[in-house]
Amino acid sequence: MVRQFRDEELNYFKFASIVLNEFPKALRHTFKFMWDNKFGPANLWDDSVAARKSFLAKEAGRTKVPTNKSYMEWDCTALFQATIYAQCFALPGSKGHYKTLSDIYVRPLGLPHGSLHASVVSPSGNYAETFTLAIDQLRLLRNLLCHSTSCEMDKITFDQCLQHAKDAFKALGLKTDAIDEVGNLTESRFPTKEVAMLERKNRIMQFVLFN
Repeated sequence: MVRQFRDEELNYFKFASIVLNEFPKALRHTFKFMWDNKFGPANLWDDSVAARKSFLAKEAGRTKVPTNKSYMEWDCTALFQATIYAQCFALPGSKGHYKTLSDIYVRPLGLPHGSLHASVVSPSGNYAETFTLAIDQLRLLRNLLCHSTSCEMDKITFDQCLQHAKDAFKALGLKTDAIDEVGNLTESRFPTKEVAMLERKNRIMQFVLFN
């Protein structure tokens, strides 16, 4: 017998599909864009051993990013570390000391645990702030999935999460077609094999985050 999903279950698995499959692609694209924008054209990111060693050197030889692996293997956690928590993208703070993008633009907001950014667009039009808030929004949405206590999501929450994800993608200059496509999937078009894979990926991600 083919398993029948209730709407709330289908919403959860569609959201999980977006977080686990589309977020890493978006973050890799964003990392490369940020790197090339700052260190190019002399040192464009080509994912070579030399490029990854260059990143490691800019982190003073200490990073949670697995630079021994291709960035195509970096998961969301590694990509957050490689962008908004990375020393190589640090900027001078108000007192002149260099701080990570997260320290400058996210930490001062004091966002309550479990909350999302109401907007990812910088109020002052600051390009770095917008990018930071958009990346952090993806981190918060990923955490929302990881901290979920059940494989269900009501329509209101699902629609809000998708809109937040789309806003973050747009702020990063990325297309939202993949999000729309998954968001519009019906039960008949969402394969049970995909659900099993998502459940497995989600368990692995939760283990990595909480251990």
